[in-house]
Amino acid sequence: MSYKIINNFMLSYIKFDLRKISIILLYLLPISLLTGPAIPDISITLICIFFLLASIFNRNFTWIKKHWIIASLFFWSSLVFTSFFSNNYIISLTESLIFIRYIIFCIAINCWLIVSKKSLDTLIIIILITLMFVTIDCLYQFLNYDSLQGFGSDLFGFTSTHYGRLTGPFSDDIPGSHISRYIFFPIFYFLLIKNQSYTFDIALILYLSLASFVVWLSGEAMAFATTSLGIVLLLLLIKNKRKLVIISIVFSSILIFLTNNYHKMNYDYTIIDSTPYHHGLLIEKFGPCPENKNVNCSKIIKTNPKFTEVIKNFDKSVYFGIYLDAFKMWMDNKMTGVGLNNYENTCLADNKYSSVKINYGKCSAHPHNIYIQFLSETGLIGLISFLIMLIFIFIKIIKNINTINNKFSLIIFFTLFWPIMSTGSLLKNWYGIEVFFALGLLISLTNFNFTNQDET
Repeated sequence: MSYKIINNFMLSYIKFDLRKISIILLYLLPISLLTGPAIPDISITLICIFFLLASIFNRNFTWIKKHWIIASLFFWSSLVFTSFFSNNYIISLTESLIFIRYIIFCIAINCWLIVSKKSLDTLIIIILITLMFVTIDCLYQFLNYDSLQGFGSDLFGFTSTHYGRLTGPFSDDIPGSHISRYIFFPIFYFLLIKNQSYTFDIALILYLSLASFVVWLSGEAMAFATTSLGIVLLLLLIKNKRKLVIISIVFSSILIFLTNNYHKMNYDYTIIDSTPYHHGLLIEKFGPCPENKNVNCSKIIKTNPKFTEVIKNFDKSVYFGIYLDAFKMWMDNKMTGVGLNNYENTCLADNKYSSVKINYGKCSAHPHNIYIQFLSETGLIGLISFLIMLIFIFIKIIKNINTINNKFSLIIFFTLFWPIMSTGSLLKNWYGIEVFFALGLLISLTNFNFTNQDET
């Protein structure tokens, strides 16, 4: 009897400790995402292991009965299944097996970690703080502009290797896409604060206008398009504080207009050549020489074409070539694709898929769209199972769409998965973590009952 008591006590302590550690890791995730992919990947892997151990200790796997979870596990199973028919099954099978950590992480957030409004509030506040830090860091980088070099270094000394792009604290040109994935979570928090003073209203305006301005400033056209889509949905679905959102739009539009028309970054160069190809914009910059500021120097810079140029001549752009090669791969392997993470290897091995290789001498690492990626790499089986997963999550959201939290979940869901945007590869740990972290959090929003003061 005493052995059972001691054993139960030890198990209870272990279970409590596992969850406590996992919550800490989750709270630290928005911060660790700023450091690169390694630490976040270790964190979510540990959370997955601890969650499964807690489920075993508790003898509780009731979470597996949820429809969206069944659909998610079915999607993962399809990735494993199609791997055995791939061009390189070792690569595909390895990628498909470790992909489970994203899904388990998403489940752990929803069913184990974010189970109270307090934990949700805490996490959203941490996201708000990190997003404002990224915004301020990018603004500092913007103000540190140099005619020849473009945007200067950020607070940590990071400088972009691509002209006209911001890095923020990431040491990579991704701050805009990072902000676009999480920008709406803090807005939800702002709207829930009761008896708000004008201080909170001003804070909301400053947050939304500056964050969206930085997304535009980052040079990531798709991130800005995604943010704009979310803001439009915000205006359509959320009545509460709609005037503040409109004021934020006006304020950020003024900042964009002033920057676009009066900042010297837009007129201290001469266009030599402009094509829709990757690095197809060739400009000559003028400014003080680094060695002698009293003497003017010139610099020839290759950069990406304007977004309008790409859209106007899409059939000549790198994206068209990538999508065309992906479509050819799918046509040759309709049901199972060429294999998960086999897009680049297949392109390199067969000149049939040379649309991009001819123009650039190399193949893309992935198709730059998650739907096209699953279609070309896992065929109809993988794509349909992925869509089924999204459909079940969508159904969970719209079941109670009249609540403010479900409306926000819907907004974030569309910004994450609208089909025509260019994306990174979900197999890459940083992007995969970003997406499934946001997905787990938006699903968790649907588990609570919040009151929309404006509508009640």
